[in-house]
Amino acid sequence: MKRPAGTLREGYTTGSAVSAAAVAAFRQCADPVELLLPGNKKLVIPVKSQSGSCAVVVKDGGDDPDVTTGMDLIVEVTPFDGPAESADYEESEGDLTLVIRGGEGIGKVTRPGLAVPVGKYAVNPMPRKMLLQNLLAAGCRGRYLVKITAPEGEQRAQETLNPTLGIVGGISILGNSGIVHPYSNAAYAATIALQLRGLAAEGVKRAAVTTGSRSETAVKRDFPDLAENAVIRIGDFIHHSLTSAAKNGMAEIIVGCMPGKLFKYACGEQNTHAHQSKLTPARLREFGIELSGVDLEKIDTMGELAANLSPEVYQTVLEKLYPIAKKQLQDWAGKCAVTLVLYDDAGNKLIG
Repeated sequence: MKRPAGTLREGYTTGSAVSAAAVAAFRQCADPVELLLPGNKKLVIPVKSQSGSCAVVVKDGGDDPDVTTGMDLIVEVTPFDGPAESADYEESEGDLTLVIRGGEGIGKVTRPGLAVPVGKYAVNPMPRKMLLQNLLAAGCRGRYLVKITAPEGEQRAQETLNPTLGIVGGISILGNSGIVHPYSNAAYAATIALQLRGLAAEGVKRAAVTTGSRSETAVKRDFPDLAENAVIRIGDFIHHSLTSAAKNGMAEIIVGCMPGKLFKYACGEQNTHAHQSKLTPARLREFGIELSGVDLEKIDTMGELAANLSPEVYQTVLEKLYPIAKKQLQDWAGKCAVTLVLYDDAGNKLIG
């Protein structure tokens, strides 16, 4: 089916790409793979090639300017009775155990605060779960080694935040929904305004904007009275979204976010994309937040900051940032009342 003019093409994550390659490698078949995604969704992904226990899938980020688009991701799936190495992951469900290992071009984590521990390959939890579920669905049973390589990974990782985050040697295998939504394209901002305008035309006065799939799920859970189409993923376009809500006469806008976005909101960043605004914890001092014994100049993420603080102190930092961020959002939203809700990576409500 032809896409309507002006719409953006979605792609699939590195996590989806390696899962499809793993299924093709196990089946020893280069046919397209119907992949099981989180939320019981499905996606058909083409396979570039398959030979023996290996298969190759080309990463496709759609219309998102993703530096990993066009890369070959190679997965080898072989029966395995040896021990896992310290950097591996061992994932089990039912009669299947996977030892997931990174090869050439897959980064390793060297600093705390990310979704995976220090010393492990940069393969996030959801892609590991997708590998397990899709290989199970393909009939894989027993103990298998799943080795992921990306020949261009180390080179392309230099264009990502991985070096800053302390991920060395290559790219990360990411994705919580399995699908890449083209947030980082200016055209996406126009679709946000269009959605808000459409809601206003229907007489809707209360909507929510979220930064991604996890905050979207959490907001829908916590605000069940909102219509399905009244919860809008905005990615990094917070200022554009709030001014559009005000322009279209919304009475209330709920903003669901996580700590990194909260901090950027407090700093007044109108576009929170990493290429537009670098998260700089040293700016906490601008808000009168002093953290004894913590070298803020050597920290690059809120997750890493949390790893250097007790849970109580980290919560206090968030509670100090929250009213500053809320005031900034309210200034942008004008007469449209802002309700700000802060969640952690697991979707638990922290403040709001």
